[in-house]
Amino acid sequence: MSGSVWRGPLVAAALFVIVLLLVAAPGFARMKQDLTAERGRLETLARAAVVPNTQNRSHRVGNVWMTITNYGFFGSQFRQSQLNEMEGPYAGMPAPSFEFPAGSGVNYLFQGALWFGAIVGTDTLVSVGADGWQHVNETFPVDGEAGTIRELSNRQSSEFFSVDAVSEQDYIAVYYDTLTDQTYVAPDPDAGRPHRPIGLKITQKSYSWSYDYAQDFILIDFILHNISTQVIEKPYMALYVDADCWHEASPGAGYADDYSGYLETVPSSFPGLLDTINIAWTADNDGDPISGGVFNYLSPTGISGTRVVRGPSEPGGCGPAPLHYAFNWWTSNGDTRFDWGPRKETNYRDYGTGGDGTPAGDLNKYYIMSNREFDYDQLFSAIDYSESTDWRAPKQPGLARDIADGYDTRYLFSFGPLADMEPGESTYVTVGYVGGEGFHVNGDDFQRFYNPDNPNLFYEKLDFSDFAVNAQWAAWVFDNPGVDTDSSGCFGLFYEVNCKDTVNIGGEIVYENCDTVYYAGDGVPDFKGPPPPPAPNLDVVAGPGKLTIRWTGQRSELAPDDFTLRRDFEGYRAYVADFNTLVSYALVASWDLVDFRRYDLNPSSGRWVQNNDPIRLDTLLMMYGEDFDPLLYPSPEAPFTDEHDSLFYFEPQDWNQANLSRISGTDTVFNEIQQIAIDSVESAVPGVYDYFGVYELILDNLLPSQPYYISVTAFDYGNREMLAPLESSPLVNAVLSYPANSADRVVAEGLKVMVYPNPYRISDDYRGRGYEDRERSGWSERSRRVHFVNLPERAKITIFTLDGDIVREFEHEPGGIFSSSSSTAWWDLITRNTQAVVSGIYIYAVESELGTQLGKIVLIK
Repeated sequence: MSGSVWRGPLVAAALFVIVLLLVAAPGFARMKQDLTAERGRLETLARAAVVPNTQNRSHRVGNVWMTITNYGFFGSQFRQSQLNEMEGPYAGMPAPSFEFPAGSGVNYLFQGALWFGAIVGTDTLVSVGADGWQHVNETFPVDGEAGTIRELSNRQSSEFFSVDAVSEQDYIAVYYDTLTDQTYVAPDPDAGRPHRPIGLKITQKSYSWSYDYAQDFILIDFILHNISTQVIEKPYMALYVDADCWHEASPGAGYADDYSGYLETVPSSFPGLLDTINIAWTADNDGDPISGGVFNYLSPTGISGTRVVRGPSEPGGCGPAPLHYAFNWWTSNGDTRFDWGPRKETNYRDYGTGGDGTPAGDLNKYYIMSNREFDYDQLFSAIDYSESTDWRAPKQPGLARDIADGYDTRYLFSFGPLADMEPGESTYVTVGYVGGEGFHVNGDDFQRFYNPDNPNLFYEKLDFSDFAVNAQWAAWVFDNPGVDTDSSGCFGLFYEVNCKDTVNIGGEIVYENCDTVYYAGDGVPDFKGPPPPPAPNLDVVAGPGKLTIRWTGQRSELAPDDFTLRRDFEGYRAYVADFNTLVSYALVASWDLVDFRRYDLNPSSGRWVQNNDPIRLDTLLMMYGEDFDPLLYPSPEAPFTDEHDSLFYFEPQDWNQANLSRISGTDTVFNEIQQIAIDSVESAVPGVYDYFGVYELILDNLLPSQPYYISVTAFDYGNREMLAPLESSPLVNAVLSYPANSADRVVAEGLKVMVYPNPYRISDDYRGRGYEDRERSGWSERSRRVHFVNLPERAKITIFTLDGDIVREFEHEPGGIFSSSSSTAWWDLITRNTQAVVSGIYIYAVESELGTQLGKIVLIK
């Protein structure tokens, strides 16, 4: 069966890494709980006296859009199940599965789910968020408010702001494996028995960021509580991933030609060293080039995978503890001749299904979770392993070669056994889905270099570098290297590099005077990384054909970096987009401080080193004289010599585009960020003031009928020791505005309501011209738009037939579902009976504080 066919409740994957981080409770000591309330809730859920409050939400703050649920799976089955957004600005729209880059329409995930297996009493049990093949879901929330997904944010400007938030968008859900009502939970189709719960309560917390180094992954925390009365013995956990990599508009069955594999190490940034990343991955076989071997916007050129980053902490240990794990992939097929996956003869178990691929039933699932086998990469399937290894060959002739050039595969990444769980005890798992780019480099590489008998020719053309970097960042955000989080004296695992001296001690060479570089944390979660400066709050004033954006720099310029505790603000960048996705934003203006990086020559090492943060020009003039020009000394070949014969050269930190001309002037400047004033607030020290700028950007010559997303980001100068400059995401403070009359001006001048397009002609390509389906989520009859402009802030709009029958009525108000801005609204040409209107002449009435205005709308279909 293929990825386009229903295969059970949802799951996931993309040019992204799924990073699994397994941790134990703080210390991580086991947690005892009062189970009375939980067991009462379980009994209610098991009886299904009420309907489970199943919900989904989508992470949309970073460069990946991903859907999570509160019933055990991730993704939206690539929109196959019509899973729609439930609330917020995207309510009613198809939910993204794992869309990367955000807004591109390229998805790398069909379905993903957590599996948990154990011995309970004399029974071998496995509970799954999604089986992936036989319509089995075994985890559900309770009813009502207790089953609701909660949202938190660490953005102070967010309506969900909370001091308890971990990221810019947290989703928190709770669900159980205790429901047995067959209305919701299908029986085990192979064992022929109803679902038998292990007795788990799962608390799921997912986190996402917009920061440059963290915008390509989602971290998901799982806390698994034993709420049964029995010991959970020999528990194993796994992440099941069916990663279909394709664009929904691509021709053909894009799910049918994927690869799965495993990557243990990648070259370190330090010569001669390897970083262990242990990534199970999936990608499209060739990136889906168009004719001529060229990639286009439909091409899934990325990779996806899972990585176990963290094992249970050991008492007295420092850093991650060892963890046993396995990697297995297979193809699922209703014809058992083609249901196959690599299996070793010495560890073989007959599934009893006629196939050697899909592990159906609890016993088979537990077996594959605990077998500790590592399958070879799918690309290498056609190689004959029979003489040198005990890998079993497929029963079906030619299947191995067919699989080797791409197939509809899925994989399971398993780990354990974990420590036995007494009633009331818990264990923790953190999973990270990470996006990367550029796995496929050239569109014709597969055609030119793929050879099933010599797969290394093609394998060497694949680029894992971005994939590996993002996977490492996911681990570093989870557990910061070099940070002693719990003050235990452990700062994590490290390399000793750039050693300057060697000493012979008893015939053994010992290196001394080395630089210590931490590559892993102390084993205690941090869930944070260095942030960019906070984005400013924007005030957008609309006028006909013009938008004026103003902001103050207090939030951005005075905020210290959480890691260095230094104020590292550097500048602002302004962006404009047709719709609110990262790939849509275009840079239109920038403003940054006039400052320079100074490089000093170290006489002993002969190296040029940046020893200071960027130095502002006014400070350099104070240091070296009013006639000093750092641009005259741009390189080691043209250095500056100071009065102490020290040598330096200088580089601009950014573009040095600060323009102070309007602080005392009155001239209007278009399409350029201007600092129009200086303001101040009293600092923590009484009588001492902190200063910041006030800014304005005027965008002119805009189309009044075209909505624009406006964003101003803030960026810093980076951390010279380890990190490039960071910029806030345009998605953080984006404002949607029409360059039309504001609601205030409408009221002040008594402007008349206008409607466009009028007449509305179905033959016109409104979608192609950007008036309809602006999010490119897929055009439908509900995507049509007739716009009302020159509205006051609140109004009631009613559409009538010529006979006076009401067709549709709705409220225009701040935040209203039909309101585009304070002075604009739209109608989707759907009646109040949810039917599409027919051609004809309609009357509209706009009731507001200005009275009632009437007009006609002509629809020509």
